[in-house]
Amino acid sequence: MPLNEQPAYILPQAKKRAVTPKIISLVILNTIFYLGILLNLALLNFEKLTASLIRTVSLLFVVLILALGLYLTFHQANKKYAFYRDRLVFETKEIYYKNIINTKPKQDFFDKLLKTYSINLGSNFIIRHIPNNIDLQTYLNQLVSYSRQQY
Repeated sequence: MPLNEQPAYILPQAKKRAVTPKIISLVILNTIFYLGILLNLALLNFEKLTASLIRTVSLLFVVLILALGLYLTFHQANKKYAFYRDRLVFETKEIYYKNIINTKPKQDFFDKLLKTYSINLGSNFIIRHIPNNIDLQTYLNQLVSYSRQQY
């Protein structure tokens, strides 16, 4: 495998699908966390100034957690799947076409809502957030059959 090998095809994730569920869960969990802090403050007897300071610091902490979560979510959503001559690579994970055991697409609630699907290729490798207008199953089947003929 040459070090400078260029991928034959690069598949970006559907960003809307990759980001929407994460944002919803981040907002809900951060809200619950902040409400828990406020409830604890209400049950403890602090002076007004101390309680106000704790609420402000807690709110800043929650906003910081939300900002970090959003940054990591958008960073993950910008990663792409690279299809090479003999393998598929995503970040540091790779799977050789001859090792792919499944190319059947699956959809969950958010996939149906946002018009995407995913494919579990086996070997703990899942292609997620594929737009419905891309027929990846046919392409993968061709790559798998070609790879098995060659090796």
